[in-house]
Amino acid sequence: MQKYFYLLWIAFVCMACNPTPVSLLTLSETTLQMTVGDMEILEINVDLSDVQWTSSDPAIVTVDKGVVTAVGVGFATVRASIKDDYAECQVYVIGKKGETLSLTPDIVPLKKGDTYQYVFTSTYDVPLTWTSSNPEVATVSETGLVHALKGGNTIITLSNGLEEVSSRVAVEHTWGDYQLVWSDEFDGNTLNTDNWTVEVNGAGGGNKELQYYTDRPENLRVENGCLVIEARKEEYQNREYTSARINSRNKRYFKYGKIEARMMLPAGGGTWPAFWTMGNDYGQAGWPKCGEIDIMEHIGNQPRMVSFALHTQDKNGSRGNNWSSRYYMDGVENQWHTFGIEWKEEGFNGMDQIYFTIDGEEKAMLQEYAEHVDDNYFWPFNKAHFIILNLAIGGNMGGQVDDAIFDNPILMKVDWVRVYQRNEVE
Repeated sequence: MQKYFYLLWIAFVCMACNPTPVSLLTLSETTLQMTVGDMEILEINVDLSDVQWTSSDPAIVTVDKGVVTAVGVGFATVRASIKDDYAECQVYVIGKKGETLSLTPDIVPLKKGDTYQYVFTSTYDVPLTWTSSNPEVATVSETGLVHALKGGNTIITLSNGLEEVSSRVAVEHTWGDYQLVWSDEFDGNTLNTDNWTVEVNGAGGGNKELQYYTDRPENLRVENGCLVIEARKEEYQNREYTSARINSRNKRYFKYGKIEARMMLPAGGGTWPAFWTMGNDYGQAGWPKCGEIDIMEHIGNQPRMVSFALHTQDKNGSRGNNWSSRYYMDGVENQWHTFGIEWKEEGFNGMDQIYFTIDGEEKAMLQEYAEHVDDNYFWPFNKAHFIILNLAIGGNMGGQVDDAIFDNPILMKVDWVRVYQRNEVE
């Protein structure tokens, strides 16, 4: 028995003297993700002159004294070795145009109940993960099969753990009929202050306008079933003209639907009547980040013209690059017309649309940008807006004022303002 324990002790000592080899080499990176054409330097903890560098696939990655160059799409292992000791770095190379992982198409329009199988490619033999940003709208299986469940947008993302690609699924909405949800018919003989705030200032509207906005009945009144805004030539405060402007901010504000007003516009050089909206977050976001929809603008110096416009943080009047469209017709002034917008939620391939109308006929349209869906910087029109009615004089757009027009009353009349919306049919 004593001899047995002696032999066991000798074996233990021999094992302690010859442990399992442990690598003494280390690299600054164990994983690299590169794009074809990129170069990276791998640092090592020993003298470079003693190291042998190899690549498992020189068609993907080459290496020279620790300088790694990505030459092709795929995966390769870079090894640094000295005799029997080595350290490795796994290198994944993607192509400049996304050859490594791809997903098509960019937008998939579906109807509720539809399915769609994505086409995709993956260079690496690694597990892929599929996700839907809004599974209530559409789900996606582990093989890229989409099931459309309800109207709306969702982003489908395909990931291999190193990079990801995405596509938008736009499921068509099924809408019911438009219903009147709010109106001001301007009955009675006073303005309904539950709906409107009267602005009083001579700030020029940010457009170098010449009028002072007042709340006096000489400029603003309700009579004979109409809102009447009268512009006058008179010295008042620091201005030579007076007029009026009202808004429904924090009182009546709406997201999507039809917004219309039946109006009679004044004539004469320098008049600038307008019917428009701004985002109800104006107090927090400011202009132009809040967004502005010019449903109707008219300038008396161009009697046949009606203007439509949108202003965003990206494109606005201050930059001089905002979207606008003009329509020319007879009888713009001193005749009744209904001006409006039809503001459609995800009306085409998941993108919002705004149609501008005169007497119910479409005259212009602008659509949300596909690459910037729901991005407030480019499209601040997926949130509630309030309504503004005003009659400006002069300014950047109103232009030269012909004082002779004030020999007769300069009146903008509004018969009514109405908002219609529709519900989705499940």
